[in-house]
Amino acid sequence: MEKKEFLSIKEAFGKNGSVSVRGWIKRKRELKEKIFVLLRDETGEMQCIIEPSIEKKSFEELKKNSIEASVEFKGKLKEDKRAPNGKELLVEQAKVVGPSESFPIQKDLSEEFLLDVRHLWMRSSKMTAIMKIRSTILYAVREFYKKENYFECSPAIITPNACEGGTTLFPFAYFGEKRFLSQSGQMYLEVMIFALGKVFGLTPSFRAEKSKTARHLTEYWHLEGECAWMDMDDQMHEIEKMVSFVCSKVAEENLEELKVLGRNPKDLEAIKVPFARISYDEALEVLEKKYKKKIPWGVDLSIKEEKLLSQDESIPFFIHGYPTAIKAFYAKETKDPKKCFSFDLIGPEGYGELCTGGQREDKNKNMLKKLKKEKIPLENYEWYLDLRRFGSVPHSGFGLGIERLLRWICKLDSIKDTIPFPRTINRSYP
Repeated sequence: MEKKEFLSIKEAFGKNGSVSVRGWIKRKRELKEKIFVLLRDETGEMQCIIEPSIEKKSFEELKKNSIEASVEFKGKLKEDKRAPNGKELLVEQAKVVGPSESFPIQKDLSEEFLLDVRHLWMRSSKMTAIMKIRSTILYAVREFYKKENYFECSPAIITPNACEGGTTLFPFAYFGEKRFLSQSGQMYLEVMIFALGKVFGLTPSFRAEKSKTARHLTEYWHLEGECAWMDMDDQMHEIEKMVSFVCSKVAEENLEELKVLGRNPKDLEAIKVPFARISYDEALEVLEKKYKKKIPWGVDLSIKEEKLLSQDESIPFFIHGYPTAIKAFYAKETKDPKKCFSFDLIGPEGYGELCTGGQREDKNKNMLKKLKKEKIPLENYEWYLDLRRFGSVPHSGFGLGIERLLRWICKLDSIKDTIPFPRTINRSYP
């Protein structure tokens, strides 16, 4: 079989007569001397029937090999309503390219085992569907921001300072100095708004959080944006437009994958702007009146509270106006200094926080007061303070975890399934 002859499974279904295909054995059974193979590639699946009349050596090789062997088949397509896509391949020539005589994933499907063999589990229908949707999301994000006249930037990953808090940094030795893996590219993106106006970055971030929840990773992909001349309300509007656009793209392009995962595309088609907005104060009131859960004012909302607030919702919504004391030093205060122009985007159906953001402080006086109060050394932030010394403007930004967005869109239980190789406090293999 010549290389140029081969078609993808999807392409082959559009042909009649003789075709050549290649891929991996997803399922195999033997019945009355025949071998039945469900062949898969990245485009679909095809039922293939191999009879002993083909070349003997090839037939014996197929009998010996099990699932995930890679093969090449040439044969004739025939109509069969019971087969995927209504056609099956009667194989005339067969070749085992990469043997697989004892694939390790058989009966043990426990989470820990599947994480240990993640390099093989990525071939499963579930993981394939998730990764295809992840790819759609990444393309859609860039398409949206290009359309909205943003510039993509690449913030530094090696950094001398903390953005979200020193207790969750990964330190390492850097030519005799102490440096950290970035928690966020926000500060570096803020630099770029004075030249480019509206910018975004899509980069890995690292958080040394000792958390074992279903929505925490120590390494994740961070979508962040910063915009000159935008206040908090402007930024919330930009984010809801982006999320709606992404959901629409997935619903349009990933029907088969959503079906595999049990997510109705109509759920995503319904994600339209504007999203609801409630204040932090109103959220506390709902928790107390509806769920009999009293949260003291000034305490951040936990995963449990976010789940309660969102479990009966079908569309994301914003909570805004958080207490200044629980937000970073760069959050801009409202007229009431106890509150700041900050927000979280809460995923519906109990998924909780997807994104956080707000208006940034544009005067050094206010930031210096907070930095000194928190006893944060100023030397590593001098460059950041320069942004306020030389031509500061009102501006706002956000950070969204791609994996959290994907987890909600795909309706997944664990965030570990949203990334090829999840990194958590107790896992860095494979």
